[in-house]
Amino acid sequence: MIDEQVADGRYSQAEDTPYNRVALVLGTLPYARDRSANPFFWSRLEAAAELYCSGKVQHLILSGDGAIWGVNEPEEMRRALIGMGIPDEDMTLDIAGVDTYRSVLRAKYVFGQEAFTIVSQPGHAVRALFIAERIGVEAIAYEARDIHPMRAKRSWLRERGSRLKMWWNLLPSTEPMVMGEVSRLCRMDQ
Repeated sequence: MIDEQVADGRYSQAEDTPYNRVALVLGTLPYARDRSANPFFWSRLEAAAELYCSGKVQHLILSGDGAIWGVNEPEEMRRALIGMGIPDEDMTLDIAGVDTYRSVLRAKYVFGQEAFTIVSQPGHAVRALFIAERIGVEAIAYEARDIHPMRAKRSWLRERGSRLKMWWNLLPSTEPMVMGEVSRLCRMDQ
C-alpha cells in the first residue's frame, strides 16, 4: 500500500535522481552479529557516495544511533565515507536518530530541512519516504543496492515490525519526539 503512494519519489540510478542539496543517510550497524561486514551498511554508504560524487547532493546528514551496542553508527558512517573520498566538512552527524521516524523528524525540525533525499535500501527507503510525506517534507529516496532476501531474512521480518511502529508513530494522538535544539551549525540554508 505505501509502496504505491510513494512510487513517484523513488530512484535507483544516480543520473535519474533529481538534485537536493542534502541527503539523509539512514544508519545501520557496520557489522553483522557474527562481526562480518554488514552489507546493508556498505551498500547504503556506496549509494550516498555515488549521489555526492555525481553532484546530486552537496551535504550528507548521517543519522543513526550514537550508542547502540557500544557503536556510534553516524561516526562509523563518517569514517567509511571519508575513506571513500567524501570531505568531512560536507557531513553532519546526527547521533539521536535512533529510529527512522526520529531521523526524518530531526532532519526537518533540528536540521531545518524542508526537502532532502533519503538514502537506504528499498523497503526502508519507502517507509522513510512515507514518513517524510506525512510530516510535510518534500523528500525523494535514492535506493541503495538491496540485499538478497535469503541473506537478510531477519531484516525482512524486522521491516514488518518497523512498518507497524511507523503507523503508531504517525497516529494523530502521538506527540513527535524530536530531541534536541535546532542546530544553527548544520542548517544548510545559511
